[in-house]
This record gives sequence, C-alpha cells and structure tokens, in this order.
Amino acid sequence: MRIIGGTYRGRTLITVRDLSIRPTADRAKQTIFDMLATRCDLDGARVLDLFSGSGSLGLEAISRGAASVTFVERARTSIEVLEKNIRALDCTAQCTVHTADVFWFLKNVAQPYDVVFADPPYKLPEIGMLPVRMHESAAVRNGTWVVMEHSRESAMRFPENGYAVITKPFGQTTVLIMHAIKPSASE
Repeated sequence: MRIIGGTYRGRTLITVRDLSIRPTADRAKQTIFDMLATRCDLDGARVLDLFSGSGSLGLEAISRGAASVTFVERARTSIEVLEKNIRALDCTAQCTVHTADVFWFLKNVAQPYDVVFADPPYKLPEIGMLPVRMHESAAVRNGTWVVMEHSRESAMRFPENGYAVITKPFGQTTVLIMHAIKPSASE
C-alpha cells in the first residue's frame, strides 16, 4: 500500500498482517480523492479517520494538504502499525491517535471536522447505522464531507434529509460520499 498523491506520493505504508483487515485499494482510494477534489478543498482541512487501521486514508489526506488528522482505532496491532506509518512520514505534529471504540468516540467528541473517513469492518454488526451515528455526532457539522466504505450487501440507514449521497460501486465494495446537511441552531 502506498500514498498515491501529494507531498508523500509514492511512499510505502506498512499494513497489518491480519486477514480480517481490509485496506482501501489504491484504485478505490484514487477515486475517493478524485471525487473529493472536485467537491472540497483538503488544504488546511481537519480530518477524522474512523476505523483507521494503518492510516492509509488519513495519511493520504495529510499528503494532500490536510492540516490535521484524528485517527480512531481500537485494535492494538493496527495502532502500532499506524504509529509506525506516522513516524515514517514524519507527520506526528499533525496527527492525534485515539485507541477507542468508534461509536464511543462519536458520542463523546466535542469538535466538528471538515472531512470524515469511515472504513469499518464489513462484518461490523452496527455498520448499517454508522451514517446515522456519524450524523448525530458533534464530529459532523453542516457541510462536512463523509466518506464511507461498506460491503455492497450491507443495508445502510441514513437520517432523513441528513446527507446528499453519491454512491460509487467497486466490485464487492460500495463507497459513499456524503455531504452533511444539518440545520443551524437558529433554524
């Protein structure tokens, strides 16, 4: 796996040697970042990488100009690999790593992000509710871009009028690019 664009383009990332971990393929990652590039400016963005694994999506965002990335992962082996990748790219000042359950983090985070990546395990029992849980969280504000990968067999639930959704299939994977719609407190 490698960084495919930006400052760190071509740099190799190490991955977890675990068959239950499924890193985002370079082709899907390229499409995700191409689609984001026409919709939002990553330069200076605050990014949240949920189920971060080796950090491929968040580190790609840093390579493309994101100001900071918060990584959330609970698997110790993935955290170790993620921290090695961060050190290898020498971007520790831009990265915060939380060893936590993603659903707990979403309930307890207090600040919004510009872009949120979610690449959960496809067998995650609550995967279908993840778009709703992210939308309910303070991590997502009006205008946040949310990118989520899931198995094409997974049934997703969305909050009513909560996102403008673009769906992109990749074989057994579906990528959702969601633009959050949240009314302001004055409405």
